[in-house]
Amino acid sequence: MTLLPGTSLELGEIYLGGNRLGGDLDQSASYALLDAFAQAGGCFIDTAHVYADWLPQVERSCSEKMLGRWCKDRRPEGIVIATKIGHPRLHGNPAARLDRTSLRKDVAEALDNLGTDCLPLVYLHRDDPGTPAEAILGVLEELVADGLIRCYAASNWTAARLAEAQEAARRSGWPGFRANQAEWSLAKRNPGTAAGDLQAMEAGMVAWHRRAGVLAVPYSSQARGYFDKIREDSLDDVAARNYDSPTNRARGASLARLADRHGVTPTEAMLALFRLAPFPVVPVVGCRTPDHVASSFRGLGVRLDPDEAAPLLAGLGLQMGRGAVNDAYIQAAAAPATRPGHPASTRGDRRA
Repeated sequence: MTLLPGTSLELGEIYLGGNRLGGDLDQSASYALLDAFAQAGGCFIDTAHVYADWLPQVERSCSEKMLGRWCKDRRPEGIVIATKIGHPRLHGNPAARLDRTSLRKDVAEALDNLGTDCLPLVYLHRDDPGTPAEAILGVLEELVADGLIRCYAASNWTAARLAEAQEAARRSGWPGFRANQAEWSLAKRNPGTAAGDLQAMEAGMVAWHRRAGVLAVPYSSQARGYFDKIREDSLDDVAARNYDSPTNRARGASLARLADRHGVTPTEAMLALFRLAPFPVVPVVGCRTPDHVASSFRGLGVRLDPDEAAPLLAGLGLQMGRGAVNDAYIQAAAAPATRPGHPASTRGDRRA
């Protein structure tokens, strides 16, 4: 079990992506996916206030609302649902929304959607580089003090801005960001295929995580199953446009050989690579079906030797020797710092 560094919040070792809940997946399919994840031992679920508002035919914040209904119906124990707030509007004014009014509005709506009184972890879905990090963190600290959120994190911030935020937190005596979401996969995305405001893991960010020990939460960690698809000759147009290249084909061949040695698929083996990182990592898995959930958990069971994985780790930007691995960090993680008046878990349901 992975602890969110600096807290007693238990997260598990993979993070179920919720961007399809209530959108591409109706209630029956959403419940089947969530049930399978919980039954397999998963406890960390990702959503966002804007998932999947890009679909015109669905209710707004449908992912949060679907999770709220599932929690009310299933009453799952130990589930941590993290949401993301502060995303610019998808329609209309694209201005940044990290001001106090916008963040408080998103938190209030997320609390109602999820049927809880305190959000255990919220991410800032985007950055506003024009606003000092200290000012943004100050608003989040107000939300913590008010008991509306327990911890906060970043998503799609640059390494320089993460460092600025960390220094601002140090000066003010705040915990700062507990986690960071960035795109990170062995499959290198082709230029021009990602939105301009998304941030991918790169050398500076890897170095920041090494120094700070902050949890890395890679999204698109499975690269839409690209490595399985090229092996099966079943590559779809979207995965091809985003990832197909000579570099990724070569990585895929190496990954397939590694996977064969361990009796798993390339995608399952790729998840296992993250366990060798010298800082804590919990990858987001983009599952659509219970079978995808089972495959992701099989990846957790693979134990790779750092030497055999070294060339592929280099592809992840992790040039490292036989040093500390993620498992060692998990075992050593200190339990900690619950603020007075803040519960260790947040399972309250105002809809009961």
